[in-house]
Amino acid sequence: MESLSILIPVYNWDCSQLIKDLHFQGLELGVPYEIIVADDCSTDKAILEKNRIVAESHENCRFFALSHNIGRAAIRNYMADESRYDKLLFLDCDSAVRSKKFLRKYMEAADKASVVCGGLIHPDKMPREGVELRYLYEKSAAYERSAGFRSKNPYLRFTSFSFVIDRPVFMAIRFDESYVGYGYEDVQFGHELEENGVSILHIDNPVEHLGLESSDVYLNKTRQAVLNAFDHRNEIGDSSKLLTHYNKVKRFRMRWFFRILWTFFQKSMEKNLLGPKPKLRIFSLYKLCYISLM
Repeated sequence: MESLSILIPVYNWDCSQLIKDLHFQGLELGVPYEIIVADDCSTDKAILEKNRIVAESHENCRFFALSHNIGRAAIRNYMADESRYDKLLFLDCDSAVRSKKFLRKYMEAADKASVVCGGLIHPDKMPREGVELRYLYEKSAAYERSAGFRSKNPYLRFTSFSFVIDRPVFMAIRFDESYVGYGYEDVQFGHELEENGVSILHIDNPVEHLGLESSDVYLNKTRQAVLNAFDHRNEIGDSSKLLTHYNKVKRFRMRWFFRILWTFFQKSMEKNLLGPKPKLRIFSLYKLCYISLM
């Protein structure tokens, strides 16, 4: 069993329990391991300090606080540069470990492929009011979360939320730092894995995603993601369903139609998406209309 670096990028999220859980499981592995927590210039200084105190109070843990925000892609590259060990486990900070054998399952599978993806799950019940759009969107994709389903299109189903990768492989590919804000940096990473013939294995070893944003925040992040997809359309290609649909619209010279829809129905679509009963078909149409403006 090889050594392990656990890398957790953080922004305005209390990940102290995640650090504790991973530290305890790391001790039980019986191999060299480390936990690196890097705060990407959080604006909530109370959370930053809590994460720092918890990380620095545990052996094998290191904490970095960046002086300015560098973004989702760059901070992962930064953490890889700081890592010491053979295998890199990337985990989003708003995840929760639900299996007592989470790390062991990853390490047992780590020699079977250069990249291993464990998957994720979401709460069975909506955690609070105001997060309906993100919650319903994620729950609608629950059937796609199993390892069996993800394995049918292993590169298209790659996500940076939770995965283990050989350190030399990551250092050769890395995340594209031209991605700023939210979205699609992991889509391109999965595309690069396929282009380079890197082996990938999907297993059922999920973490639970706790950080469901309010609908207005998620809609803003979605618009940023659409911009990222459009700006990197040549690199991503058919790895994105949105770009596949957009290319069809463009091929048939129908962008004008979706621009008209946006002009007349933007406010009504947003009213639905920000309300208590958002419709996911409207969400898909909203994204297609938005990218058609570009």
